[in-house]
Amino acid sequence: MTDIPPELASNAVNAFLASQYDKKTETEQKQLAKAIEDKEHEKASELKETLADAKDKYSVNNWIADAATRMAKQLNFGTHISKGVHPDAKGDNVSFEVINNLPKTIVGTHSIDSSYIDANGNAAALPLAAFFDFEINETTKIRDFILADNTDFVASLNSDQTLANTYHQTFKEALQNNITEPVTHERNKQTLWVINAYEETDIEQLNYINIVPLYPSVLTHEVYQRINHLKFSDDNKAARDNRFKKTAEQRPYVSLNNLATVQLGGTKPQNVSLLMSKQGGRNYLLPSLPPIIKQDRAFKLSKFANSIFSTGMEYNAREAIQNIFKSINDTRNIVDVRDARKRAIDEVLYQIFAAAEDIRTTLHAGWSTDYELDHIEKLWLDPKRADLDGQAEFKAEREEDDAWHSQIVHRFARWLNTLMQAEFKHIASDFGDAEHLEWEREIEDMKKRYERAGKGVFL
Repeated sequence: MTDIPPELASNAVNAFLASQYDKKTETEQKQLAKAIEDKEHEKASELKETLADAKDKYSVNNWIADAATRMAKQLNFGTHISKGVHPDAKGDNVSFEVINNLPKTIVGTHSIDSSYIDANGNAAALPLAAFFDFEINETTKIRDFILADNTDFVASLNSDQTLANTYHQTFKEALQNNITEPVTHERNKQTLWVINAYEETDIEQLNYINIVPLYPSVLTHEVYQRINHLKFSDDNKAARDNRFKKTAEQRPYVSLNNLATVQLGGTKPQNVSLLMSKQGGRNYLLPSLPPIIKQDRAFKLSKFANSIFSTGMEYNAREAIQNIFKSINDTRNIVDVRDARKRAIDEVLYQIFAAAEDIRTTLHAGWSTDYELDHIEKLWLDPKRADLDGQAEFKAEREEDDAWHSQIVHRFARWLNTLMQAEFKHIASDFGDAEHLEWEREIEDMKKRYERAGKGVFL
């Protein structure tokens, strides 16, 4: 815990109780303000009395005494909980302590530096968990003061320092949850683990350890929060929404596929634990599947191909091309169909530009001298060749942007038009100059998008 000013520690309890008072009496405070404004004196008097009672309830002496003498006895704290295995289990919770001799290859609660702690028991006592979890600043919670024996904080628990020390000790013992005689329950699962299997041949001489697995709720809650942040953060949502907007900055975004959830606690996850209630009982399951061996689909340019716009590229972008076919088959003239068609064309272009970028950046300078590729496309796909000795003419041609850029655009449009005509032979004549110009506009638009993002595709 970082150094905390004494006044911050001293005021931590008052800050928590003030927040609880405001949260619990928000409605009454608004009603009182309106009653005073409307000069409803009788109603205002009743509301003031209600608020006075609440103020008394959330005074330091009353609330802390109740928390220490009642709530602390009705809640069980821990990082691993019994009820996560079965909501009716009455076994002990355990607070996991990190030890340094665990192998780094083992992943578990010790692998994370989490600020969470879980609790279950009487729901009426859960405000104590909120008290322990109350944030003083970005790095410190009230429970940090308790576990660190902060003298300024302890003194603020009661004006009588003997009582203050007693309350502090009660809170600390509840948080640490030191168990001398662990208790399990019939609802908990048990595994018998043999410990002398290689020493004894007689089955009756085998010795076992009885392992009782508990639910690692702090670890699963940390995973739950991080996955939610990845999926639903404002930045990720904006990046995902902007991927098809021409004027928006294109940024990478996260997609998590094949996520499943398991529900704990049924309709009452609060019966399992505090953290489970915050998750609505939902726990994410990441896919645990054997690897699927797939053929490498990365686009490979043949030495004998005269163009990147070939059957190889058709195979590389086949899914997006099929989506174009589907949109053309859908004759409805509505926005959704037009948008689907545009997205499919954009995806084809992404595939082409990705393949081109891979060729441009991974192959050695001058590789195109050994390929049958058309000269125009060599200017595009072998930019480092221009820096080689004896390639002054090649460099000069590359610098004449308009001379070959437009031909690349024209080649793409012709290739896509040919695919459309081959797929739709009965209307092949419909794919004429108008469609050709549309494909050219699409690649020009995509080119500009890349340039705005600092990723010129023809550089």
